[in-house]
Amino acid sequence: RILPTTDRSTADDDTYEQVASSIQERDSIIMMRLSILCLLTNCLTCNALNVLVVGGSGRVGGSTVRYLKTLTDRQIQTQSTSTQSPVSITVGGRRVESYETAKRNNVIPSMGVDFCQVDVDGEELLLKQSIQQWKQSCTSSNDATATSDQCLVVHTAGPFQGRRSPSLLSACLDLSIPYVDVCDEWDLAEISKEELHQKAVDANVAAIVSCGIWPGVSALMAAEGVSQLLADDDDTEIESIDYSFFTAGTGNAGPTIVSATFLLLATPAITFLNGLRKDKEPWTEMKEVDFGNGVGNRRIWLLDNPDVPTTALYLKESKQSQPPNVSSRFGTAPLVWNYLFGAMKALPRSLLYNRDAMQNFSLFSEPIIRLVDFLVGATNAMRVDVTARNGKKVTMRMAHSDLEQCVGLATAAFALEVANSMKQEGGGTISSGVWFPIELGKEARENILRVSKEDAFIHELGSKVL
Repeated sequence: RILPTTDRSTADDDTYEQVASSIQERDSIIMMRLSILCLLTNCLTCNALNVLVVGGSGRVGGSTVRYLKTLTDRQIQTQSTSTQSPVSITVGGRRVESYETAKRNNVIPSMGVDFCQVDVDGEELLLKQSIQQWKQSCTSSNDATATSDQCLVVHTAGPFQGRRSPSLLSACLDLSIPYVDVCDEWDLAEISKEELHQKAVDANVAAIVSCGIWPGVSALMAAEGVSQLLADDDDTEIESIDYSFFTAGTGNAGPTIVSATFLLLATPAITFLNGLRKDKEPWTEMKEVDFGNGVGNRRIWLLDNPDVPTTALYLKESKQSQPPNVSSRFGTAPLVWNYLFGAMKALPRSLLYNRDAMQNFSLFSEPIIRLVDFLVGATNAMRVDVTARNGKKVTMRMAHSDLEQCVGLATAAFALEVANSMKQEGGGTISSGVWFPIELGKEARENILRVSKEDAFIHELGSKVL
């Protein structure tokens, strides 16, 4: 779009800039919606996509379910002749009672979402049988032409800390089912990559681990920042990548995120310095970071995040002689909660890393958690600073008013990108294998970033308008 270049007085400059900014923002919104439409048009044909959201009765899983329906229902509105829903969603979980409660509380839609009993922490053979039965029900309940590649599993059943076996991913690969998860535990994500990548390649199945808003979209922001720096100087190396996160209260994600934070307080924070991994004491080395208008300056502390090792070890964009310096920090509101987390470190590490104990404590504290969420809101803000050795720097920011909503949106975006790829001959934007978000190619990265910034009140992605 070219604006008219007539002579203007100085007094007209502000108006001119406002018009230009308005047009740029409008075009950005149009591109975002076209991206969603193209993604859905490619991945959804006459047969429904069948998605099993394991943990879909929880806050994060329920948000993912809602956004899967929201994004795919837009396809119906653009095709007036279509009478079939483009997605069939099943919630997987241990207890049907949790599923019914989620429906009553509008965590998931009250109609159109089925239930399948799945226990990700149970026996692996029984887990595989549950997934196989769900897959068989999908191919038999639609029409005779339904094929197995129309199934997709999304794993949102956290917390992931303390788990050592990617049993659900393994079961999906055995059954040739594409897979995404929101794993925020590096040891588990690393096992998934190292032990199952070749298995996924051999099975011709695409899987993404550690996706969501952060980790996930945050890594895509880092990759985008690196790409923009290298566009100016292809020979430069990346000096550092700093991840910064802020969430008010629990971000409406509830006790699970509190439980996960307690578990992370017992986990050394992985950082990379001078090319080497260096584990540091969590909740130390406080910094104050500006997250942008509407969020402002916030105090943040070191906290483990799989974005750090995946970025340091798997960044493809740059020709690095050694991994860049990478770290990740997090802070919350009210400020006193940050000091409460610091005080919790005085508890025995064995207690802090007890999944059941921390989950029960979080559930016991739920009334207080909900009150605090009501008082401080649910804002989620991310900032990624990428600095090159030549001194140039790119700062990426994104903020949403509700963590629960944006993590569901981001997870759905990753899932639909995988769905898009599995429909295309040759693998589309995501080829077979087990991938971290930082490894995704330019097209997949930009598609997911466009969708994920929906309803963001801050979206500063460097020099590029996505």
